[in-house]
Parts: sequence; C-alpha cells; structure tokens
Amino acid sequence: MDFIKPYASLIEREIEQLGLPEKPSTLYDPQRYILLSAGKRIRPILTLMGCGLCDHDIKKALPAALAVELVHNFTLIHDDIMDQAEIRRGNPPVHMKWDESTAILSGDSLFVQALLQLQRFPKEVDFKKISEVFLEGVNRVCEGQALDMEFEKRLDVTPDEYLEMIAGKTAALISVSLTLGGMAANASSEKLEQLDILGQTLGLAFQIQDDLMDVTADPEKFGKKKGGDIWEGKKTFLMVKTLECCNPDEREWLTECLKNRPLESEDVQNVLKLYKKYDVTKTAEVLLNQYYEKAINILGQFGDSNYKQDLQQLINYLKRRDS
Repeated sequence: MDFIKPYASLIEREIEQLGLPEKPSTLYDPQRYILLSAGKRIRPILTLMGCGLCDHDIKKALPAALAVELVHNFTLIHDDIMDQAEIRRGNPPVHMKWDESTAILSGDSLFVQALLQLQRFPKEVDFKKISEVFLEGVNRVCEGQALDMEFEKRLDVTPDEYLEMIAGKTAALISVSLTLGGMAANASSEKLEQLDILGQTLGLAFQIQDDLMDVTADPEKFGKKKGGDIWEGKKTFLMVKTLECCNPDEREWLTECLKNRPLESEDVQNVLKLYKKYDVTKTAEVLLNQYYEKAINILGQFGDSNYKQDLQQLINYLKRRDS
C-alpha cells in the first residue's frame, strides 16, 4: 500500500490542521476519537485521485477530501447508534464510549464542519455546484439508510431492492468523493459523469464485499465478529439471496429467525449452512468481481497518468482486501 502513502499523508495533515477546540470536550473529544481511529481514508484518497485523473494538482481537492472524510465519520457515528453496534474499527463506537446524546451531537457537528470545508475552495471553483453535488450525495446516503431500516421490518426484500439500497447508503458517498475531485479540477461534464459512474460501481462492489467478509474474513482483521450481520438479522446481499433461493420450509424457518433478533448461536450456524447449500458466497464473489471489472473499464477511458495507475492499484487492493 506504499502507493497511497502520499495521498494519506496529505489527508492526515489536513485532519491535524483541523484544529478542533478543547472545549466543550463532550463535543470535540468524540470527534478526535473517531477521526484518529484506524480508518483507511479510502474516500478522501479517491477525491484526490479524481482530481489527479482530470489533470490537476491534487492539493486543490484537499478541502473536498476533508469534507468527504468528515461526513463519512458523521455517518458512521449515527449508523452505529441506529444499529446499536458494539465495535467500530476494533474499538468501542462513540455512543458506547460516551453516550447516545453525545454521539448524536458530535456527529451533527462533524457534518457542519464538512460543509465549512467546502467554503475553502478558490473563487474559480463553482461553490454552488460543488455544494449541490455534496448535499445531494449525503441525502442519497440518508435515503439508503432509510431503506435499510425499512428492510429490517420486511421479509420479502429482493436482491435488486438490496442493490438499490446500497447504491445510496454506500455507493453514493464514494461517487461523490470522486466527482468532487473532478469538480475541484474544473473537469468537463463528460469526465464528471465517468467519475460518478466509477464511484457508484466501486461502491456497489465494496458493500457486497463487506457483506461477504462478514462470514469469510478473519474477525480480528475485519474488526467485527464473524457472522455479526447474521446475528443482528441484517438484510445483506447473502441473506436476501438465500431467502430468494431456499425452499418454502427453509424460508419459513429463516423468516421466523429474522423476526427474533438477535439470533441464537445455533440459528446463526444454521444460516451459515444455508449460505453454503445455495453457494451464495460464490454468487456474491461473481457479482462484486463484475463490478470491479466494470470500474476498471471505466477507468480505462481516462488518459494515462500516475493517478490512473494508482487508482488501478487501489482497485486491485480493494478486490483482495480482507479487512
């Protein structure tokens, strides 16, 4: 991962220079805590690469990169509250280290600070358009989260509906990350559209891979317990595909399990057996590889550059990731 170190160091410096105040500590200490945890900074790195792909100095995209990272952590804080998650990046989430009220307020403040970063763009950049793309993207994330919450109460979610949901919840911010980089470079509308599609495609692959790693990855590397999504009764791609494939008796049993969350350990093991029976992990692997290949093909439409090579390496890294 040496190739991303120059990008990551720029982002880390921006975070250090954010200058979060000491007081009130209940507002800013949780922000420091999540911002300095072991995140990969994939989204802000994509913002810088998006700018570089469009033939511009990537430092011009630093305000957008920081905005993306701040809003991403805002969503994590709130998602963890809604999911009642017990671990984030191998550590207690903000709402457990402090409390839910503190977490909500700290997340809200991160969102405001993300918007303030966009004010740093020079006059030649269309601030109104950048703000519009950013806010529409965040709203798509909220729409995706709302669908995800609705799916918790439904037992008939289809794989296509699931893909629609993650297109908002996960892929929208990845798309925004790349697109804002292109906008910082004053890229053409054609290039911005390519960056948007590239981000959507990568986001879909990323989330399906996340679903897959819930049952295949080393829990210590992944930062979550194995089968955690099953235990919580989440509608992942693997779960909705299994519901689509299984026979009526199995579907009846599985839907009853999902009504009584959290699942018992024995039930989790039986769900894993259904995953194996219908080979849904293989189905997920095939689909996410198709998305990654599509992303590589879209990247091929950009001119040769070090940034293009770096993004190619990043895509290959994401395909092989185990955490």
